Amino acid sequence: MRPRSQTIGTLGRTPARVSRPPQPARSPVDPPPPERGAVRRWLRGALFDNLGLKFLSMVLAVTVFLLVNTDKDREITARVGVSYTLPDDKVLVSERLDEVRITIKGSAQRLRRFDERELERINLDLRRAPSGDLTITPDMIHLPAGLTVASISPRTVRVAFDRRSEKVLEVTPSVAGHPQHGYVVTEVKAIPTTIKVRGAEGMLAALSSVRTRDISVDGRADSFVGETEAVLPDGVEREGNPQVLVHVTVAEELVTRKLPALAVVVRGEGGDKAKWTVTPAQVEVTLTGALLAVEQAKVTLVPIVRLDPRFAGDGKTRELEIELEGVPTIIGRHVSPERVKVAPVVKTP
Repeated sequence: MRPRSQTIGTLGRTPARVSRPPQPARSPVDPPPPERGAVRRWLRGALFDNLGLKFLSMVLAVTVFLLVNTDKDREITARVGVSYTLPDDKVLVSERLDEVRITIKGSAQRLRRFDERELERINLDLRRAPSGDLTITPDMIHLPAGLTVASISPRTVRVAFDRRSEKVLEVTPSVAGHPQHGYVVTEVKAIPTTIKVRGAEGMLAALSSVRTRDISVDGRADSFVGETEAVLPDGVEREGNPQVLVHVTVAEELVTRKLPALAVVVRGEGGDKAKWTVTPAQVEVTLTGALLAVEQAKVTLVPIVRLDPRFAGDGKTRELEIELEGVPTIIGRHVSPERVKVAPVVKTP
C-alpha cells in the first residue's frame, strides 16, 4: 500500500506550467545587455566625476554671459594737454590753457583698455586766428575706435595778441646768504652786463633790467665766479646763451670800534709804580681795521704810560703820551685824551 500523500497528491493532475513570452533569437553582433545598475553608475559619474573642472566651467560660462549682456555704454573723464602754434610776429598775451577735461563715452570693455596718457595733445593753430574766443571741438581730440567725446571743459579759450618786439636789458646780479664771519661781499658783477630779449611790446616797455637767480655766498671767505641765469617774466625770451657768469668779490670786513673807559697802566723803571697817580685814570680808544683783527685787539689791548728812570725821586708831575700795547700795526687807533698827567703820590703827615 502507498502512502496517502503520494497517491492522492498526484492522482489525475498534470504539473502546472509557467507561461513565458517567446525570447527573440540573439544576433551574434548585438551587444550584451547592460548589467544591472550600469545606468545608475553612468549618471553618478556624469554628475560627480571631475567636479572641480565642471564648477570652473560653469563660473566661466556665467562670467562670459554677464560680460556680453552687461557691456552697455558708460562714461569716464580724462585730461588732455593743449599746445599752441603761434604766429611769428605776434605774442600770445592772454592766459594759456594747459589742459582740458573731457568726458569719454563708450562700452565698458573699450573704456577699460583706454589710457589717457596715450592721448595726443590738442594743438591750437593760432597763426591766422583773430583775437577773441576760440572753440575746442571734439574733432580736435583723437580717441581710439569705439570711443566718442561727450563733453569738453572748458569749451572755449580766450585769445589775445600783442606785437612781438626786442629790447636790450641790463643784468642785475643777485646774491643770497652771508659770508664767513669777518668777511663781506664788496662787489658783484654780471657777465654779460646786458642781454637781448624778445617778447610782447607792452611788456618790454615796462622793463629796464632783469635779475639773475641767487648766487649763494654762505660761508665764503674768498672771491669766486658763479654760473646762473637771468629770470625772465612769462612770455619774454632771451636770445643766445641763457647762462650768466657772476663775479663775486669777498674781502675782510673793515670796522671801527670805540672802547671807552680803559684804565691806564703805569710801566717802566721810574720807581715804584704804586707811588704814581694818573690823571685821567681812564682813556677812550678807537680801533679801525679788519673785524677779526679788531676783535682780537680788544682782548689784548692795554693803554700804558712809561716811566723813565730819571723820574725816580724828583717828585715832579709830568705829562706823558699814551701808548697801546697788544695792538697790531695794521690796525688804526686813536686815543682820547692822547696824553695824561703822571704825578707821585703825596703822603700826608
